[in-house]
Amino acid sequence: MCQDPARIVGPGRLSAALATIVLIFLAASPLRGQDRTAPALTLAEALKAAADRSQASIAAGLDLASAQEGTNRARATYWPSVSVSGGWFARDHEVVAIFDTPQGVLAAETTQKNFFVGDISATQLIWDGGRRSAALKASRSGQAAVESRGRAEVVAAQLDALSTYLRILVLKAQRRVVEQRVTSLEGHLREARDLYEQGVVARNDLLATEVRLRNVKDQLGQIDNGEAVSAAALSRLMGGDPSRAVLLPDSLPASPSLPEAVADLRRRLVERNPVLRALRARQESERRSSDFHRREDYPSLFARASHEYQQNQYLQYPQANVFFLGLNWSLFDGGARHAVRRQADLAVQKTEHEIDDVRRGLEIEVDRTGRDYEQALREGATARSNTAAAEENLRIVEDQYRAGLARSTDVLDAEGILAESRFSVANQHYTAYLRQGALLGAAGVDLVPFYGGAAAPKE
Repeated sequence: MCQDPARIVGPGRLSAALATIVLIFLAASPLRGQDRTAPALTLAEALKAAADRSQASIAAGLDLASAQEGTNRARATYWPSVSVSGGWFARDHEVVAIFDTPQGVLAAETTQKNFFVGDISATQLIWDGGRRSAALKASRSGQAAVESRGRAEVVAAQLDALSTYLRILVLKAQRRVVEQRVTSLEGHLREARDLYEQGVVARNDLLATEVRLRNVKDQLGQIDNGEAVSAAALSRLMGGDPSRAVLLPDSLPASPSLPEAVADLRRRLVERNPVLRALRARQESERRSSDFHRREDYPSLFARASHEYQQNQYLQYPQANVFFLGLNWSLFDGGARHAVRRQADLAVQKTEHEIDDVRRGLEIEVDRTGRDYEQALREGATARSNTAAAEENLRIVEDQYRAGLARSTDVLDAEGILAESRFSVANQHYTAYLRQGALLGAAGVDLVPFYGGAAAPKE
């Protein structure tokens, strides 16, 4: 059990000890290192930072850049390839050709012992059965799939940032409730002490109130720890240094109204949902890949133009310009191409079933999240009504206690009920924000402009 500070340091040194503790806390706490003159980070700004600088955003940008290079590689097949080769030959003797003639055997040198050869050529693919265009289309579809997948991952990062942002505000609200509890319990402790000195109440009233007060004060440290950890997590989610604190508003107004009815959001999620869009883009890429593999049975027609040189004193024309028109056709490969085509078709079918399953799951999720959002609004209104009733109940019990008609435990119970109601108000207020964000994110609504114009922080 936590002891009374006055009993630890003594009444004469309590003020100095408290001052030292305050100075240490101000120096150590990252939240106390904030620039309070700087504007508070709005919810829209936090979501925008998560979309621009989070790890998910950076990874999505790099993946898209890599996919773009894949498209550039597929496009490069439309250009001719140019190559240069050369080398030096050193033989142990010349190349000598032997001819049988009526006059006898005739030997003639055709190549000298040491010589240089060089070649520069350009090869152009003329026709390949459409594989080139199919590969380019597949690459472009794959690029679109990567882009859509990156957007879905960014939305997930935004929802993480939204959850962390709201967690900090919940902790701020809890701090205010705890501070109200401390003030209320300190006031009740003074009344109990006065009544005890008058002989009206027993010492148990003092002890019970002191225990409750110490337990409530301990909650402030827990809230400080939670707020510091959540602030560091939010900085990381926004792509910043976790050791650098962020300044948030004390609270947010009521969550803005939905841009559409839940039923309309549910109907339109097929076109808007980032996960479904990424799956459809992936399926299109797989279809293009399947079409590419179907064209592998066709031959390839190509042309090559080259300039060749061979250092040879026995040649009349050591340099030559050559044009070659060629055909390449793989007639049989043991069924490998058929297996690849079958794999591509199966991938398309698998993605199609995955899209249907994800769509059905998202429809259920949107319906559930919409119900949770509406329930949070209803419970928030109930919590506010309960808070008003709990405040009146505490006032009545305190009056009864002063008149000797109620016990101290009745006052403490009434104070606890009031605190629970206030906690519930804050929790349901920000739960509505969280459910709304999840609902809009699943429906493909851009969260930054939505919360930027409708959820300004309270001053």
